[in-house]
Amino acid sequence: MRFYRSPLHLAPALAVVALTACNDEPDFGFDDWELAYDTVTLYSADRPELQGLPSAYDILATRTIRVEDSGATGNWDFALTGAAGEPLTLTPLGAYFEVENNAGLATLPGEDFEGLESAPSGNAAYVTDDAVPLIDGAVFVIRSRQSGNCMSFAKLEPLEIDDAAGTMTFQLSANPNCNDTDLVPPED
Repeated sequence: MRFYRSPLHLAPALAVVALTACNDEPDFGFDDWELAYDTVTLYSADRPELQGLPSAYDILATRTIRVEDSGATGNWDFALTGAAGEPLTLTPLGAYFEVENNAGLATLPGEDFEGLESAPSGNAAYVTDDAVPLIDGAVFVIRSRQSGNCMSFAKLEPLEIDDAAGTMTFQLSANPNCNDTDLVPPED
């Protein structure tokens, strides 16, 4: 004799999984977090002489990635690109591999890095399918690739762009909370 169980019995468990997909522990609200700046140097992925050096950044794990490493495909959000003699650009994951992906970049010229409190909402502000030129004095908002039902947001400010050397040093601050567009921690 076979017993059939309706999939509706899974609904409460699936709701908990969906709400906690970004955290290891069940948490039904945003976690408090502290503003921390990460200073990073990336090397152009388009330059053969720079191969083996980090050229991409993973917001979800707050780490640099070498795009040519096995297992790196799809595990980062943007890369520094630009061949010798060309200006450097930031390229979201989906544009680099020409696949549909939520990782995106929003350019905010004239915005103050410290004063930027929230990421743009909606898809229209983010470039997901093309390289984005680096603009001196601009702040960029990065939307991560989707992980489960979560995306993270970060703000980035170039500190030094060296087109000739194929490098960019920047400061970045990321919000660790799932789908939270705040770029500064909540006040106590």
